[in-house]
Amino acid sequence: MQVTETNIHSTIINILQDMTQEWELELDGITGNTKLVEDLSFASVDIIHLVVTLEEHFKQKLGFDQLLMRGGRYVDDLSVGEIVTFVTQKLNG
Repeated sequence: MQVTETNIHSTIINILQDMTQEWELELDGITGNTKLVEDLSFASVDIIHLVVTLEEHFKQKLGFDQLLMRGGRYVDDLSVGEIVTFVTQKLNG
């Protein structure tokens, strides 16, 4: 079953809104350009929580290490759009 990028985008935005609803963020909204660390003040534990939540939601391991590590190092930050593209490719690949 193909999952559309629009549906994945909406799902990820909803999950991020749930995760951050009680945080005091100065942000107009979460978009594809929103950065996890820079804009949402995510710590590493928050990223792990997001990964676990997404894998539970989509009922499969998605191999997030491929997204989170580049050249043997963890990336400094990720945009929501990068996560949406990655998840879309994994679910439809």
